[in-house]
Amino acid sequence: MTRHKKRKTMKRSGAKLLAPVVVAAAAAVAARPGWAQAAPYPDPGRRGDPASWRTPEFTNAWGLGAMHAEYAYAAGYTGANVAIGVLDSGYYAQHPELPDSRFVPVTAAGVSGVLNPNNNNHGTLVSGVVGGARDGVGMHGVAPDATVYEGNTNATDGFRFGVSDPKFPASDAKYFAEAYDALAAKGVRIISNSWGSQPANENYSTLNKLTDAYKLHEAVRTATGRGTWLDAAAKVSRDGVINNFSSGNTGYDNASLRGAYAYFHPELEGHWMTTTGYDQLSGQVYNQCGIAKWWCVMAPTGVPSTSYSGGAAAPTGATYANFNGTSAAAPHASAALALIMERFPYMTSEQALSVLFTTAQNMEPDPSRPDYTNNGLFSTVHPAKPGASGVPNAFGGWGLVDLRRAMNGPGQLLGTFDAALPAGTADVWSNDISDVALAARKREDDAEHRAWLDTLRTKGWEHGLPAGASNGDRIDYALGVARETAYQAREYQGSLVKSGGGTLTLAGANTYRGPTTVDGGELRIDGSIAARAVVNPAGRLTVNGRAADIAVNGGVATIAGTSANLSIDRQGRAAVTGTTADVRVASGFASLGGTSGNVAVGALGVAAITGRTADVAVDGGRASLDGASGNVAVGNGGVVSGSGTVRTLTAAANGTVAPGHSVGTLTVSGDVRFAPGSIYAVEVSPGGAGDRIVAGGRAQIDGGALALALENTPPPLTPEQSRSVLGRRFEILNAAGGVAGRFDAPSGYLFVNPVLAYGPTTVSLTIDRNATPFASVARTANERGVADALETADPGSAVYNSVLFAASAQAPQATLAQLTGEIYPAAYAALVNESRQVRETALERLWTARGAPGRAGAWARLLGAWGSARGGDVNGYTSSTGGFLAGADAALLDSVRAGGFAGYSHTGVNLRNQPSSASFDSFHLGAYAGWQPGALGVRIGAAHAWHRGGVDRAVQYGAVAENETTALHAETTQVFGEAGYRFALDGAATLEPFFGVAYVHLKNQGTTETGGAAALRVRQGNHDVTFSTLGVRGETRLGLTSRLQLTLQGSAGWQHALTDGQPSGTLAFATGSDTFTVSSVPVAKDAAVLNVGAGLELGKNGWLRVGYSGSLASRQSEHAVQGSLHWKF
Repeated sequence: MTRHKKRKTMKRSGAKLLAPVVVAAAAAVAARPGWAQAAPYPDPGRRGDPASWRTPEFTNAWGLGAMHAEYAYAAGYTGANVAIGVLDSGYYAQHPELPDSRFVPVTAAGVSGVLNPNNNNHGTLVSGVVGGARDGVGMHGVAPDATVYEGNTNATDGFRFGVSDPKFPASDAKYFAEAYDALAAKGVRIISNSWGSQPANENYSTLNKLTDAYKLHEAVRTATGRGTWLDAAAKVSRDGVINNFSSGNTGYDNASLRGAYAYFHPELEGHWMTTTGYDQLSGQVYNQCGIAKWWCVMAPTGVPSTSYSGGAAAPTGATYANFNGTSAAAPHASAALALIMERFPYMTSEQALSVLFTTAQNMEPDPSRPDYTNNGLFSTVHPAKPGASGVPNAFGGWGLVDLRRAMNGPGQLLGTFDAALPAGTADVWSNDISDVALAARKREDDAEHRAWLDTLRTKGWEHGLPAGASNGDRIDYALGVARETAYQAREYQGSLVKSGGGTLTLAGANTYRGPTTVDGGELRIDGSIAARAVVNPAGRLTVNGRAADIAVNGGVATIAGTSANLSIDRQGRAAVTGTTADVRVASGFASLGGTSGNVAVGALGVAAITGRTADVAVDGGRASLDGASGNVAVGNGGVVSGSGTVRTLTAAANGTVAPGHSVGTLTVSGDVRFAPGSIYAVEVSPGGAGDRIVAGGRAQIDGGALALALENTPPPLTPEQSRSVLGRRFEILNAAGGVAGRFDAPSGYLFVNPVLAYGPTTVSLTIDRNATPFASVARTANERGVADALETADPGSAVYNSVLFAASAQAPQATLAQLTGEIYPAAYAALVNESRQVRETALERLWTARGAPGRAGAWARLLGAWGSARGGDVNGYTSSTGGFLAGADAALLDSVRAGGFAGYSHTGVNLRNQPSSASFDSFHLGAYAGWQPGALGVRIGAAHAWHRGGVDRAVQYGAVAENETTALHAETTQVFGEAGYRFALDGAATLEPFFGVAYVHLKNQGTTETGGAAALRVRQGNHDVTFSTLGVRGETRLGLTSRLQLTLQGSAGWQHALTDGQPSGTLAFATGSDTFTVSSVPVAKDAAVLNVGAGLELGKNGWLRVGYSGSLASRQSEHAVQGSLHWKF
């Protein structure tokens, strides 16, 4: 703002200090060989070297140095990729400092942001300060690489910025709404407003007069029913754009109404700011911040900037001019904010603004110097000096913009600051971050709150405004309510939230009072924080400096420096190599390798202590003690282990002490006590070592259990290891002060007993075999048999030791189940069941050929069968068979037919629930004969099969996995016969009841498995089963054509086993043991047998048949499909 009717502090003439600078700049412009053809400027500025940026062009614009802009440039930030909005009187687009590559006019209501004849040079001056080019000539702007979007007020700077100005009727509220919206639509994050002059009827010297100006503004809104230009600015600020207004040039103690507008609308704070002037000789000039101090800063004024010769209607060329007033201060602050936004791309606009505020150099009146005029440049300048309070004041708000500090992050936190760094990014904040301003504001706001309550009581507004309240009362009441609402919602302590996947480092001495929360990524404390830190599941906290209390709630913390109390919950993890106070591990893991205070471990917690701690209490969790600790108490469900040193050790009921991490010694400098119900878990090594507690004091044993285990050596042990454990004496407790009391009966293993011996200062342990038989854990007859046999095996055998040192029943039960060898009787049963396919084939052939007397014939059959058997206390099995049979026969007499057959089949058997299998190649040979004198039919046959195969068993016992294999041979002999009587029905159908008997004998040869200690020896055996079958079969013929006939056949019967059909085997361990008998699923006592088929004649001599047969019982089933070809000669 450079033109005002009332000027207390500004003189248009007498710019004595700046005159040489402006003249030199103008001369430089005149000397340009041609703007468009100028060679690229070789900028001497270098990264990391602030001094290299202080060129004559930089020093001409002295405000850059006053704000330490060179430190932003040296850090790499010049405004690139940041959009700044300027709303002013238009700009001179032909000026070489304002290139069209970065300066973009914005049109609103048909009015362009480019200078027009009705305006003046004010907008051009503002534009140069914001982003004038750094080209080695004249001066350059604060953000020389920023993109500047230019809006137009559609008026000169003489426009009165009240509700309206009759001299500029086109610049009404509707126009400004379009102008602000047009700039916001371009994506600007800040709009710099330096335009206009104060209305003559407004006075900002006191808060009451400022409020009167606000009431005038509101009165016009009420009278017209339309919004104002301030409503348009506030709208885009509520949408996230920051508006910066110059504070005014009349020298009042408060900023103008527009600068102070957020006082009347507190919700605008964070997106509203105002700027007062800073003189080159360190003084405050023009309107002070006053009531707007919480969103006000100081910035330079009285600087050279871009202009033009001639008038706006006909500019004759680019030049430079002195630019003063707070009109010059505001664009300095706006562009500085743009640099901060570029420096911190992850920050919101409000967060970047807080960095601008809280890193400004606090300024206060300097009573040691009188007011001055700076050689007549200003009417009055109030001397200023740097302050250190960190609290904004009415004199200069937050103070002079300081980009050097701003590059290092916030100086204070003004509430909760969410630092959302994206994954893959990292940043360092090195300022000492506090929240002293919030503490001061709390005191001020508390006083205002009390005053508001007094106003409500005094005016009778406690229940709202009375009817007929005046407009003034309505405005006062609405203002009070708005400010009270903001007071109730405002945070009065600074808090930091680290989110996003990136890494943020705090390098300063931070004293903000609110919590530090890590929601994502990593937060590193290389400096210090003074308040509690919380690490949530996706977060990581690294402390290399100093921290207060830390709560790890599912995240990860690493403390190499110093912290106060540390708590871990929600499966969090923490590693301490530095120093902490007390540590509580409720749920999660703590690695304590440094120095810690008292340690408490909860039910879901684990602590690994390798450093030094005070007392340790373990209640339900686990702690390994491998460092040096104080008094250790193990509570209900707790476990302590390790090989460190503790002062005293107390185990309460259900608390467990387990020295070492396998075998180890826990050293206690004082006393040890085991309470009733406590547990001393002792591991012994097959090499002869064992767990020990060595105490310098007294051991008081008031009962408690001694639980024995082998050190990290799952069964089976080697013979040498077994001999080193059984009968060996292990010292498990040594107390120099003596041993008093006894443990309860020791526990640990099913089949060996720990025996304790007590001396004056020692407790020793010996391990002996007890009287509990292996069969005591067996669940089935087969398991009991193998368990009894195992008792007679070599005690040094690995299988024997796998059961001997079992700690619970589950392991030996699983071992015994795999040792039984049930695959052998299961294989025998499958071969017996397979025999049915052979005899049914022969009997069916005789039935089929009965109607061809005197004719010879041949036949062949392909078959596939699948069986399943489910056991009770034995394992079931599944089987599959595929093969073929072929034979020939002829009529010996008119009613007698006889023949023979041969064939091959392959059978596979798999044991249920065990990785055991068998497979056989079988070769078949047989004969059959039938007598059919009439309706009566008698059919008989015999067959023999040679089975050549093998068995494969996978066995797991303890930590040993073996594969046992062997060849297995067997033979099957069967004789069979049946008789039936045929009844002819209507047409071509017949029905025949029948009765049959079959005897099956299976002989298996002996064999011995190879593979490992669990290998078995199988004895030769015999298995006999006799079946009877009672049923009925039928047949019908259907003529499909005169030459083609279809025959349908079917039968159903009841099969009954006349003898005990449970197959069994006699086995022993290959390394030597008593024999044991193992059985499989019995052959079904009763079963339904079914057979259906369909045959099709192939000419006069051929016949093709397909069919299904099945055997169905309660625990067994077999299903087969066949395809047969018959031929008559």
